[in-house]
Amino acid sequence: MSPKVFAAFAKILASFYQNKSPSAALEVGAATWTLLSIPCFQYSRKVALNAQKIKKNSPELQKYELVLGNSNLLEFADKEFDCVMSSSVLEHDRYFWKSVEEIYRVLKPGGIFIVGVPIYMTLPTDYMNTTLTFKRHGIAYNADFYRFSEQAVREVILEKFTIHESILVRKYPNPYLVMSGVKN
Repeated sequence: MSPKVFAAFAKILASFYQNKSPSAALEVGAATWTLLSIPCFQYSRKVALNAQKIKKNSPELQKYELVLGNSNLLEFADKEFDCVMSSSVLEHDRYFWKSVEEIYRVLKPGGIFIVGVPIYMTLPTDYMNTTLTFKRHGIAYNADFYRFSEQAVREVILEKFTIHESILVRKYPNPYLVMSGVKN
């Protein structure tokens, strides 16, 4: 995760929680540099979910509840979390819509879902209407299925949510969007 992406999540959380702490936060696709280390989670229950065991846990990540599982079928109770975050995960999820439904299910009403994904958009360097994201990122992973438009994030991923904030982290060379929605 880039520092700019991390900062975008932190900014959205700061504006939403305004010096408060959620009781429970879930990061879907947590890695060694975790979003759960953002200061607003200091007094929260912090759960780091990943589909596979992380080979090298950071000291920071080891402080949290580590859960091995598939976000298409979360093994958490309904309305268990105040905050769910996902950074650079949904594009690798063959059935991302199942994960979004599960995130909605485990999020409390009034809770926030913050999602960061690479997006596509027109760039001056486009060749045949693509972006450099796939060349740099798509080939390196054996499971990289999607690029989303800003409209898809707003109207598909966050369809059931009220949009809270949207930050276009970067345009070039790999467009990336962080957007948040509040569960009604």
